[in-house]
Amino acid sequence: MLNEKWQKLVEVADFAFQPIVNIYTGKLYAVEALIRNYEGAGFVTIDAIFDTAYSEKILYTLDVKLREKAIHKFSLLPFSKHIKLFYNLDNRITMMPDFKPGYTCDLLNNYGMDTSNICFELSEKHQVGMYAGVDKLVLNLYKQQGYKMAIDDFGVGFSGLQMLFNADPNFIKIDRFFVCDIHLSKKKRLFVSSIVQIAQVMGIFTIAEGVECEEEYLECKKLGCNMVQGYFVQKPTQNVCEILSSYEHLKTVSLNDKRKGTKNSDVLKYLQRNHPVFIDSSINEVYEMLRADKSVHFVPVLERDYTPIGVIKDTDIKTYIYSNYGKALLYNLTKGSLKTIVSSCGRADINDPIEKILKIYGFDDENDAILITENEKYVGYLSSRVLLEMVNEKNIVDAKDQNPLTGLSGNRIINEFVSTSMESEDKVMMAYFDFDNFKPFNDYYGFRKGDRAITLFADILRSAVGLEECLIGHVGGDDFFLGWSLKEEHNFERVYSIVQEIVLKFAEDIKSFYCENGLSSGYILAKNRDGMLQSFPLMTVSAAVICHGFGYRHDLDDNELNEIFGRLKKSAKVSPTHIACVDLGVIKPA
Repeated sequence: MLNEKWQKLVEVADFAFQPIVNIYTGKLYAVEALIRNYEGAGFVTIDAIFDTAYSEKILYTLDVKLREKAIHKFSLLPFSKHIKLFYNLDNRITMMPDFKPGYTCDLLNNYGMDTSNICFELSEKHQVGMYAGVDKLVLNLYKQQGYKMAIDDFGVGFSGLQMLFNADPNFIKIDRFFVCDIHLSKKKRLFVSSIVQIAQVMGIFTIAEGVECEEEYLECKKLGCNMVQGYFVQKPTQNVCEILSSYEHLKTVSLNDKRKGTKNSDVLKYLQRNHPVFIDSSINEVYEMLRADKSVHFVPVLERDYTPIGVIKDTDIKTYIYSNYGKALLYNLTKGSLKTIVSSCGRADINDPIEKILKIYGFDDENDAILITENEKYVGYLSSRVLLEMVNEKNIVDAKDQNPLTGLSGNRIINEFVSTSMESEDKVMMAYFDFDNFKPFNDYYGFRKGDRAITLFADILRSAVGLEECLIGHVGGDDFFLGWSLKEEHNFERVYSIVQEIVLKFAEDIKSFYCENGLSSGYILAKNRDGMLQSFPLMTVSAAVICHGFGYRHDLDDNELNEIFGRLKKSAKVSPTHIACVDLGVIKPA
């Protein structure tokens, strides 16, 4: 029993709900229950409530009362049976003397719901007895009952990866620390990208927490997060009538971003749709499916709400079938649930570009397939055979476009970048590089040395750009291209200084290609276009730079853009700095 202090807390406490939605469509997937009004019971913080309850050894009893209150309020949502309630579970409840599992299941039945409607969030916050308690009791116990599990605040503790490895959760909630201003921080994007990639290979959904603005939302979407939560979606509300089944402003932002972004390859043409089984199906159904079609080597396994869990491989079945009493043993092992023989499987959204799906596949050589979802529901899969076909097709397309001398992207990718950039309202900077006096150098020293000069410049570009998010292209001959989609940290001055560095570096390094006479005199004698001998200065490179999207949108067709670049190239070649820059027609002093 709870004393008067704790009874008062249970009476005055309320729960606010904050939506968790699909990052592509804005469709509601779940709500998180957040305790409110606890100040009325004399508590200053939420942590103070549970720390005090833990020290008084009534943490489990209190949690059950609060859990009941949250589930009751959740049941008032008109669509509660079709979404999930994320409830923060203090892992220390397993250390309480009165801990007893099974109460929540009965409670859910009273409201016409089941364990699939609940996801318990575990945090790295409390490390005492963490793995003995969480791994053996909380995770095994709750997952076996059909509850979903999430790791909350992922990345802020000391044992995040270890917890992920041991826990095998259904969801990872990426902490607000990594999401805050993620569009301004390359380091944060690197961390989140790595977390997402690990989760995708393991078949785990990722949720970006604390998203507060459109820029953060779009960056998390670009990095592959499945769901989003935060003020940009909706602030926590204690009024259940304010929770919507779909958040149209997210759908609008996502569609606008898709229109101005690079075009995704069509996953649908590759999608395979073999019949899946549900987690509570019999093993005989799986066995018959594999026996009926010898070309099928695995069966997708889903929750009843069509959320993918993993796959059952034919090799795992055969281990039992071909042993004495194996079939009977397999039947007993899977009675009531197939969970014991389900293997994890990579997962991707149907809106993900093919390049990203192939990256997920490449991270795990044990992947038999990638399960494809839409609004977190299973719609099909891509088998390893189909994925290999996709890899080969992509390699062929990329190889055809790649410049054979430098290995840099060719005109198809460059043109796609330029076209997409000019259609968008993003800040973009593009630079075309053209050698000065390359033809006389080539005539004087020969094509082999000319090719060496070209590969030298390609290496200079790679070195100068480094880890920058930038397209490096080779138009052909002595013409090259750099393209930046500028983030805030990629300000114009910083990127412009890279162009200056490239121009100066090439002018210095190319000197080693000249003979002693040419180097000392500063020129070589070669025939001009009229066939007459002429002195030509040492080779340099000129850069024509265009900035787009700095404060306004300006649509240009290909002819207009080519005219601008043509004028800039001429200006750059006569400029002392060998650079000319324009913001859509207005020449800037170099």
